[in-house]
Amino acid sequence: MKRKNAFTLVELLAVIAILAILIIIALPNILRMFNNAKKNSFVTEARSIFKTAEQNYISSNGENYCYSDDYEECPALDMSGRNNIHYIVSFDENGNIVEFGAADDNFYLYIPYGNVISIEDVTVEILQEGL
Repeated sequence: MKRKNAFTLVELLAVIAILAILIIIALPNILRMFNNAKKNSFVTEARSIFKTAEQNYISSNGENYCYSDDYEECPALDMSGRNNIHYIVSFDENGNIVEFGAADDNFYLYIPYGNVISIEDVTVEILQEGL
């Protein structure tokens, strides 16, 4: 009698089918996890812009009422990190942030001019996709 040392074609196909089913089930969750990580990373960068603007406002003794990388009348923030984020931060006469926006190629968030804005207002819940 010969010894059986290999898998049959049916056994291999069964394993491949089981793996395919597992991938089909797991893939949406993995993609959602990656998208959530990208969103959280963007919000972290936006919060960094928020804090840097506050620090620069204090160190300039309130001379700069806004910071932006796009508007000529507002100086840009000196920051390291991702360079493809565009932003606007505006202060009122009391040094409170009253307008905040940040955007990159994938996400944007904007809190319009009006009430005082705190860093806790910059969340994933207000994040929008696309431009």
